[in-house]
Amino acid sequence: MATIKTFTELEIWKLANELARKVFDLTQNGLLSKDFSLKDQMNRSSGSIADNIAEGFGRGGRLEFIQFLSVARASVSELQSQLLRCLQRRYINDEIFSELFELSDKTGKKIGAFIQYLNGSQKSGIKFKDREPNEKLQTRNKKQETINSDNAAKPLGAYPHARRVGNFLFLSGIGSRSAKDNSIPGLEQDEHGNILKYDIEAETHQCFANVKAVLEASSSSWDKIIDVTVFLTNMKDDFPLYNKIYGDYFADVQACRTTIEVKSLPTPIAIELKVIATIDEP
Repeated sequence: MATIKTFTELEIWKLANELARKVFDLTQNGLLSKDFSLKDQMNRSSGSIADNIAEGFGRGGRLEFIQFLSVARASVSELQSQLLRCLQRRYINDEIFSELFELSDKTGKKIGAFIQYLNGSQKSGIKFKDREPNEKLQTRNKKQETINSDNAAKPLGAYPHARRVGNFLFLSGIGSRSAKDNSIPGLEQDEHGNILKYDIEAETHQCFANVKAVLEASSSSWDKIIDVTVFLTNMKDDFPLYNKIYGDYFADVQACRTTIEVKSLPTPIAIELKVIATIDEP
């Protein structure tokens, strides 16, 4: 990557700045301009994307930059929720919604890709430029890194998809939410959020696909899984079909496994996996 001297040269900042400008223009006219609370939220969240990119760049450290980029990406999701609210309240039409949602989605994906680039970079940042290298620290950073994948649903809190420690990879709980739109395959809910119907077969396949995506983003693979903990919300009804699908996926892996029934999971999913795998050197 070419040397970037100011944050205004960053493609992600340019996209975020364009998005903030379009949001501001949108909030100045029509019914939305009279909804002071919502238009203020939208201007703050869209501005937060560009501002956090700029501040993270200005901090001069790679890990700090990643932290601020994570906040910027979260602000993208916040803005998208607000755009949906605008559409539902008929403040904007489908064309304007699609234009801004697609631009925000592009911005979020570009930020995510830049985070991945920084996670794989060995450059510490300009604030550490003149410091003496610490061999033990460099080895620790290389052997203990966090990994996230855009091909798996975003974590619900302040944790990564996976963390590498030495040659071991520890995955956070991975469920069946889709990375594309956060939906749960086969799930039907009433207006109060109560589950009317779910599909354990579809959820199991999606859950395994998410795990596979995180493994591949971490330079590991399915065949390197050594231990699996499975959480089911309905052991009696779901275990037979889940166990059959599991057998198809893990026939040649022979990882250790524990299956546990839980009352509920953080979202209305029916299955979640906690996985440990290995990573080959380096």
